Amino acid sequence: MQKYGVNRLWSFSRVQCFIDNCPWEYKARYIDHLDLNDENVYTIWGTVAHNLIENLMTKKIKYEDMVDRFEQAMFTWETDVTKPRFDSEKIKIGYFGNLDEYFKNTQIPIGKDFKTEKPVLIRLGKDKQYVFVGYIDTEYVDEQGNTVLIDYKTSSKSSFSKAKLPKKAMQLMLYAIGKHQFSHIPYEKIKCRFDMMKYTTVHYRQENGKWADSVQERSKWVSKMAKKLLTKLKKHGIDEDKANEMVQVASLNNDLSNMPQDIQDQFQLNNYYIEIPITQEACEKVAAKVAEDCQQILDFEALDNDDQISWLEVNHPYNPDDYFETHLCSYHTSDIFKQKEGKLMQDNTDEFAEMFADDDDTVVEDMFS
Repeated sequence: MQKYGVNRLWSFSRVQCFIDNCPWEYKARYIDHLDLNDENVYTIWGTVAHNLIENLMTKKIKYEDMVDRFEQAMFTWETDVTKPRFDSEKIKIGYFGNLDEYFKNTQIPIGKDFKTEKPVLIRLGKDKQYVFVGYIDTEYVDEQGNTVLIDYKTSSKSSFSKAKLPKKAMQLMLYAIGKHQFSHIPYEKIKCRFDMMKYTTVHYRQENGKWADSVQERSKWVSKMAKKLLTKLKKHGIDEDKANEMVQVASLNNDLSNMPQDIQDQFQLNNYYIEIPITQEACEKVAAKVAEDCQQILDFEALDNDDQISWLEVNHPYNPDDYFETHLCSYHTSDIFKQKEGKLMQDNTDEFAEMFADDDDTVVEDMFS
């Protein structure tokens, strides 16, 4: 930190914790320095997926090894009863099915100078007083000489809708700012994208001869193309019953190996990428927003403990109906919070009981008068 003339190195995850996730967790982790368990079922499998891709890119494992490594990880997780679980068997099957298909069929980008988990430095603020350090999942130079930054995501694409994408893109855009600041790469030569691992882009030939794209879950893509396959099989001269049977088999196997070769050739699978437009104007807006967030966090930290708690209680009361707070927040799912809540509930119960334990009936009369 002394090297950069600051007393703190920031991370985007730290800012995100306060601004987007849960300020209670921020206080517990970064101010009170409580030992919180970050582990939930999604962080576990996000880490597994990232590590497999990193090992592939750094040539520690071969392409064909990924599925075996993934299945080994599943077995280890299944047999460890202490590990967090998915909310339902259906969610688990879908999640694992999609990632299994990813590791069987993912495409390695064409380019050079591949690097994984490469650190990047970013300076923000009017006086460049906020110094960030981040780590890029995968970075490489493509055939056009662009520097490409990839962030791997095992989450659902609904979390990356048009409305949500600007906020989701901020971390990658910060990394683009860092590459521009310290590697002097023009913004127009930086490409940022999310690799949405659970999905595939199905590139298929329409009946009019033109090609189109359809984004589908990897483990279900054939069944989602069933109607199109039936049309092609009928045009191929195959009767309806036989065509239906062939499509059912293809859907169960999630591949087209039982289809005529010319029909197979009309479907191509590609990784599903969400591209982030990188411009100087957009990056400057992100830089200004994150700098404002840093100042907001510093203002909160400057409050004394009682004022911090009062601010949190007013602005971020615990919501037992919020999925993030009840399942993913490392503070609200911690034993520390549960014990605190249990004590508060017991204190309230004891206080209420004492009211009715009073021999003087005027206590009850006062309550209902």
